[in-house]
Amino acid sequence: MKLRTAHGVGRLGIGLASLAVLVVPMVTATPSEAVAVRSTAPVACTTGGPVPAGRYQHGDATVSPAVKARVQAQLNGELTSVAARSGGRGPSARTAAAGVTALPAEIHVPVRIHVIHGTHRHDRNISRAMARRAFSTLRAGFAGKQDPTMTPTGIDFELVKVDVHRNDRWFHAGPGSHAAQQMKRRLHRGTARVLNIYLSNARSEGGALLGYARFPWLARDYIHLDGITINVETLPGGTAHGYALGDTVIHETGHWLGLFHTFEGGCDGSGDYIADTAPEAEPSFQCQRTRDTCPTPLPDGWVTGDPVPAAVPDPVTNFMDYSYDSCMNHFTPDQRTRMVTSWLRYRAGH
Repeated sequence: MKLRTAHGVGRLGIGLASLAVLVVPMVTATPSEAVAVRSTAPVACTTGGPVPAGRYQHGDATVSPAVKARVQAQLNGELTSVAARSGGRGPSARTAAAGVTALPAEIHVPVRIHVIHGTHRHDRNISRAMARRAFSTLRAGFAGKQDPTMTPTGIDFELVKVDVHRNDRWFHAGPGSHAAQQMKRRLHRGTARVLNIYLSNARSEGGALLGYARFPWLARDYIHLDGITINVETLPGGTAHGYALGDTVIHETGHWLGLFHTFEGGCDGSGDYIADTAPEAEPSFQCQRTRDTCPTPLPDGWVTGDPVPAAVPDPVTNFMDYSYDSCMNHFTPDQRTRMVTSWLRYRAGH
C-alpha cells in the first residue's frame, strides 16, 4: 500500500472488512473498517519483501480470497448487465467484451475535502489552497496529465467543498481507531457516490502513514466510514521523502474505486485482476524500472541454446505500486474498466 494500501504508503489494499492502507507494519482493522494502508516503516510487507527504513510506512492489508472471488463475480455480473442493456448477445466472453465497450465514457465524482489541523506548534496545518492543489493533482492523474501516452480514464472529479477542523485526536488518528471513526461519523457527507478526503497526519504503532482507503464494496453497509485519508506530509513541501509530490491521493482513490496493488498475489493466481499489468512478486520502492520479479517460465521442452522468453518489466510506474511519486504516472485501460465497473456496481446507485 502506499500507505497507499487498498487502501494503499498509505497505499495499501485491505481486506476482510476492506480497508486499503499504505502502511507498515500491518494494521489490524476492526471488522467495520478494514483498510488498505501505505507506509514506509522498516518492516516486512506481507509479500515478504523488506521495506526500506524510513519515517513513513508502506503497509499492506490483505483481502481474503473469498472476498476477492465474490467481488470479481459481482463485477463480471455488472459487465454482463451492461452488455445486455446495450444489446450485447452471445457467449460470455463476447458478452463481457460488449459490456466493456458499453461502459460510460465518462463518470463524475463529487469530492469533499476535510482538512484536519493539529494543536501543536510542529504540526503541519495546511491551508484550503493546499487542499485545492491536492484536488488538482487527483484530477490530473486520472486525466493522464502525468503521462501523455496514458489513455485518460474518463473519471472526472468535481470539488464540492473544503472544510477545516481543529482537533488533535483526529489529526493523528490511525485506521480503525475510535478517533478516526468519530471523525468520519461527524464529517462524512453524501452518498457512496461522494469521495470524502481527510487530510491529516494519520499514525499507527509503526509510525506515520502515507494514507489509507476504503474499498467500494463496503460503502453501502458502512457509508459513514467511507472515503480516503491522506497524510499532509505527502503533499508538496511535506517531509515524506520520495512521496511528497501528492500522488498518494491518486493511489488511494484507485483503491476507493476498487483497484488492488499491482503486486497483489505475487506471481501466481489472479494477482490484481488486471490483464494489462505485468505480475509482480513484491512492491517497488523508489523506481526500479527494469526489474522483472516474475520471469516468464521457460516453455516445455526448452533446452540450452533455445531462445529465452523476453523479460517483462514490473509495472513500477503504475499508480497502484509503491514507487516514488516521481516514478508513478499512469493507469492502464483494464484498470479503467475495473474502476468504472466498480463505480456502477457499488457506488453509482447509492
